[in-house]
Amino acid sequence: MAFDAGRFKELDAMVRRMGAIVSVFEVRSSTLGNKSFSAFRELMDVYIEICGRELKAGKDFADSPVQPSAEDMERINAAMQRIFAAPAAPASEKKA
Repeated sequence: MAFDAGRFKELDAMVRRMGAIVSVFEVRSSTLGNKSFSAFRELMDVYIEICGRELKAGKDFADSPVQPSAEDMERINAAMQRIFAAPAAPASEKKA
């Protein structure tokens, strides 16, 4: 869905604020010594990168789930493996 310049500016600011929040998370979580917990940073980084791509493509990422690429899913699965010792299940494997 296309949006006007005002909404673009709002979404762009949202991406930048999310990046700032992730930076704080990294600083605070790095002192814990828990690598599994710190891996949530990777999930947030992937999400923010997808949001940036969707914004450039004219998509309003705040109104619906984002669409990860195959490369994004590799990174998500690697982070999930570090966090939960299991990759994210593909949608076809999820139970109803």
